[in-house]
Amino acid sequence: MKRLPKPSVFAPLVVSAAVSLALAAVPARAAEPSPSPDKKSSSADEKKAEVEMGDEQTRAKEPDRYLAVTGAVVHTVAGPVLNGPTVLAKNGKIAAIGHYVAIPDEAEVLDASGYHLYPGLVAVFSSGILGSEPPDDNTDLFGLPLTLALAGGITTALTGNTAAKLTFGTVEDHVVKRKVFYTLRYSTATPDDRRKFRSRMDRVVQYRRELEAYEERKKVDPKAKEPDKSWLKGDYETAWKLLRHEITAVTDADTASQLEDLAQLVARYDFPLVVRGAYEGWIAAPAMARAGLRAAITPRIRRDRDERLNRPNGSSIENARILYEHGVVFAIVPLSTRVSTMGLVGRDLMHLPMEAAFAVRGGLPEEAAIRAITIDAARILGIDHRVGSIEVGKDADFVITDGDLLHYMTMVRWTVVNGRIAYDKQKDTLLSHIRPEGKLDAPPPPDYWPRSLGEPF
Repeated sequence: MKRLPKPSVFAPLVVSAAVSLALAAVPARAAEPSPSPDKKSSSADEKKAEVEMGDEQTRAKEPDRYLAVTGAVVHTVAGPVLNGPTVLAKNGKIAAIGHYVAIPDEAEVLDASGYHLYPGLVAVFSSGILGSEPPDDNTDLFGLPLTLALAGGITTALTGNTAAKLTFGTVEDHVVKRKVFYTLRYSTATPDDRRKFRSRMDRVVQYRRELEAYEERKKVDPKAKEPDKSWLKGDYETAWKLLRHEITAVTDADTASQLEDLAQLVARYDFPLVVRGAYEGWIAAPAMARAGLRAAITPRIRRDRDERLNRPNGSSIENARILYEHGVVFAIVPLSTRVSTMGLVGRDLMHLPMEAAFAVRGGLPEEAAIRAITIDAARILGIDHRVGSIEVGKDADFVITDGDLLHYMTMVRWTVVNGRIAYDKQKDTLLSHIRPEGKLDAPPPPDYWPRSLGEPF
């Protein structure tokens, strides 16, 4: 056994001297200047970049992950309907689409013959499915609401002000976009808010003119003075971002007068605006189209006509069709932004396609109705470069159904998020007893939904 050395008689003196030196160094260290906030933020950014780089390097070391869906009728939304091609996903992205795609040996193959494949559905507004801000910290990734939404075909939803994926069991690639909307308060009930918003927009418009003039002067005079921008913070910074189309505003408006008022505002300042409600959009559609307003509408909503008014008013079954014919981009949302088990089909996000089917009842083409819950909904959220259609390079988010998406009897068989099967009807106990394997003439189950009750007493 190795012996420890005997303590030296000089050890206490050495320790005492070391302590004295350390205490003597304290004032000198305290006198050192503290790092500036800019240096702190830059250091934090560098650490964040290092972490992200480390994540990328870790992913680079992992083997490629493949998923191939074969035999389905593929509704690309952005292009034609394809009969029976192979859709190959690699590492969560669509890598190839076609009838002669080579499938790697290590790929997971999903035979979807006889089924229909659509892009994952996009919920422009939601509540209770994903966690509060930030959703990647607060979402129950194994929760029943998330499973119900996946069973309804939803793969992306807005929660709070963040667009996130319904990534069952993992937070990998969970968040798609943060700070999606800026809430605009521009109601006749609050005239002071209207005045302040116009004042801020007028000032940033003037600043843009001064900046453009400065850029012209700079070409002939390198010493030209740049306009002061020290005031460009807070609400003014938000107004500047709106003017530059860096963020999108969202507000509530229902009546034709409200919609036309907002159309005039957008035409004056030229900024992106999404309107929630718009049940009288069928009246204000020309003004909305000219201004470039976008909308989130509920086709099933009903507001009776006010007989006291001598102009068209109230809701219309043809609202979606008229907006579509005028070129207004809109998304379809149900009456409730939650998922529920109350049994009323189409009133919540569990049956989002049913709300789109109500728009078809009012004359909207079926293709446009599907766009309103896929690619056009993604456009409104500003994430259509990643989700909303079946295209090479986009995220591998699919919903695979046993029939036409807008048919009330259709059920989701598989939901794929980021190239992973997030929901399998036959493996999950929620709906596996209803028409197992797509058999329309299957006998009714003896137990009740949502969970099997087991043997009776």
